[in-house]
Amino acid sequence: MSIAAEIQGKIDSAVADGDEEALQKLLHDLYEPAEQTDKPFDAAIQLRPEIKREIAEVALESDAAMNWANRIGRATRWLAYRRKTAGGFDGLRIVEEGDSWFQYPLLLDDIIDQLGRDEDKAIFSLSGAGDLLGDMAARREYLEALEQTAAQVMLLSGGGNDVLGGGRFASFLLPYSEGKTAKDLLNMPLFEAELRRATEAYRRILTEVRQRFPAVRVFGHAYDVPHPQNGGRWIGNPLAERGIPLDMGRSFIEVVLDRFAGHLLELQGEFTNFRFVDLRGKVDRGRTSWFDELHPKNQGYGRAAQAFRDAIGEMAAEGALEFATSARSGASIPMTRMAPGVSLPALETAGRVIVLDPGHGGAAPPTKVGGSSWNNAIGPNGTLEKTLTFDVAARVKAVLESHGHQVFLTRSGDVNPSLADRTAVARNRDAAVFVSIHFNASTGHNAQGTETFIHPTHTAASRRLCLAVQRAMVAELGLNDRNAGHPGGIKEGAFGVINGSSHSASTAAVLHEVSFLDRADEEQKLTTPAYKDRIARALASGVETYLGVGVESLVFEAASDEIGDAIELGALEAGQSVPVYLGAAEAATGGWVGGHALPVEAHVMGDGHDLGLARQIAESLARDLSAGAEGGGNDLYEFASVDPRPGFNVSNMGRNVEADTGALGAIFAGVESAGFDMARYEAFIRSLGLDHFVPAEFLFLGNGNAPGGSCSRKNGLPPEHLWSNIARTARMLDEVRKRLGAPIRILSCYRNSAYNTCVGGEPNSLHMQFKAVDWHCDSGSVGEWHQVALEVRRSNPEFAGGIGRYPSRGFIHVDTRGSNADWAG
Repeated sequence: MSIAAEIQGKIDSAVADGDEEALQKLLHDLYEPAEQTDKPFDAAIQLRPEIKREIAEVALESDAAMNWANRIGRATRWLAYRRKTAGGFDGLRIVEEGDSWFQYPLLLDDIIDQLGRDEDKAIFSLSGAGDLLGDMAARREYLEALEQTAAQVMLLSGGGNDVLGGGRFASFLLPYSEGKTAKDLLNMPLFEAELRRATEAYRRILTEVRQRFPAVRVFGHAYDVPHPQNGGRWIGNPLAERGIPLDMGRSFIEVVLDRFAGHLLELQGEFTNFRFVDLRGKVDRGRTSWFDELHPKNQGYGRAAQAFRDAIGEMAAEGALEFATSARSGASIPMTRMAPGVSLPALETAGRVIVLDPGHGGAAPPTKVGGSSWNNAIGPNGTLEKTLTFDVAARVKAVLESHGHQVFLTRSGDVNPSLADRTAVARNRDAAVFVSIHFNASTGHNAQGTETFIHPTHTAASRRLCLAVQRAMVAELGLNDRNAGHPGGIKEGAFGVINGSSHSASTAAVLHEVSFLDRADEEQKLTTPAYKDRIARALASGVETYLGVGVESLVFEAASDEIGDAIELGALEAGQSVPVYLGAAEAATGGWVGGHALPVEAHVMGDGHDLGLARQIAESLARDLSAGAEGGGNDLYEFASVDPRPGFNVSNMGRNVEADTGALGAIFAGVESAGFDMARYEAFIRSLGLDHFVPAEFLFLGNGNAPGGSCSRKNGLPPEHLWSNIARTARMLDEVRKRLGAPIRILSCYRNSAYNTCVGGEPNSLHMQFKAVDWHCDSGSVGEWHQVALEVRRSNPEFAGGIGRYPSRGFIHVDTRGSNADWAG
């Protein structure tokens, strides 16, 4: 028995016996205090060394630590809830969802620990240390919990990880300058963009609760202001890296948390079912009252718990709450939901079994083991495919398990099961999903891209899974879509491990080749944990998209399985949810066919086109077209080539995402987009409040970079740490456009070093810092454009910078370097 199965068995046994002490003992047996955490609102615990060694085959250490600890914490609280509500309960039933302020396993008495000891409260727990608001909103576990418990109160803790996690706090900080305040040294547009994303997740949760359970009252909180620590991972170190004195640190956190609290206050005004619990000034009693940079000690959590008691009491006094409640019939969570790998409680969709097959493994034998070779692809520096497949599979498993799914691997370490043994893992569990993970290689060692295969004997379910996984991988990694050009975006391969005859009829099975390991640049990226985590998140997203579309379609009661499959397949091919797809299909066809929509073939391009990035830009243009149609001020089609060479002409784009994706796929062929977060970039540009420019315009990489250009495929996308540099230049250009009264077309914006050298740019060109734009106007002369640019620069000190005019070449250069410079070329 594996260590994972053993641990889960102990949890199951303790829950079945109602033994809370056994769960607490298991928690202490598995964990010990850690010096630091992997996420800002995680708990500072780690698996004991002997457990780490044993569990390495099933999950990443950090993810496993939180996964098992959160699971044990949930199980313990679930037993407490069951015990308190057994035989009737006339107190207040509460569902809670949150981060480590609600669930800090082992070391601290968090808010829920302390509220749970109140005799008049029975709390059903969903929280987990390290949780994001976005994850909570996506999982939607609170809806089933509210339904089953008949709770009248929901407690919500979240936002800290969303705003401060993933290095985001560090990205908000600007280099220190004497005399500047904390607000001056924060990249406010970038911070506000992140804050809006967290707020939108909060809003989604509140909206769903209000729609489904109008009587339920939700209580959410902001965080009190902690004290940065010298060498602290989450606050202290980022400050030091920017040269900011530690004694200024608390001022930065005050700005961040005050803005977050302001958004929650706005939500309180928007939602009558929401009560904001302001913990600022209520938890802190000086530096010694904090356990670490982000979590208070027990007494601080006690003060926070009292603030919740007071808020709930005030609402009860207003007559908005009734303490005598009873759960609906059958409301208790059945013990079968405690199956291995499932969060507590699990959703209906989360009970499905997912099997991940890390390709290859074991020593190098003279022959294959039951059809399975020990290794295929090898990187230039010796990285083995078998090692990467297991690493990535473990990461995918950790992600999916954290979302409440049952996940199994076909091998438990560096071994090589036969193909029959691999498929048996899925068949014996009647798995919903089987994904065999591999890495590619080519004879010329220069191929690139990602691809997903189904067996020629495939089912419709496998086709849907293939589309979902491939689309998620292309979108996240920006790799060439090697399925494009094949009918319906589907590739077939007679791989034994995905042969339908070896699987249950209900299992969707695919084989996925992540990327080409034999490329030196790709091998180097595959050595970094961050890149492998991105791969894992993308694969998990594809699997969950497949499962989500399948569940969503059930409400339409298709006349036959074939029509139901067609609806789901059409939705995936259109990149839409089923209801949205059905509505779009109805509009396109003028009605229904046999009461159901028919699938629409997706536009596909041949190998070599970066459709991931192209699709993101096409979708961005479509969103801007929609905004413009609703009265927005953007000139949607202003950026087009005025150069006879191939360029970026989107004068007719924004109306057909699939067609635009194909056209843009050619323009962006070969552009490295791995690591570029289009959603974050789009949010940042929108935060600038521009009236005449859309985010995609500032991604024009120059005519010379396009296929056929003089410097084709040498340029790249602006890295995130440079995005803030374009803010002043973009606002200046927006004002110039307003005064000219005619469309402006961006000809050159960001240049990387290779492209700048190729086009003959100055060695220190501000284009390389994402501070400069070369542009052309559809009306007037270069002289007229130059005069308007000078007027705009004089009107606002923040526009101080360079203005160059190029009459013979028909464009103007502007930048915001901070001091004025003028020239003609």
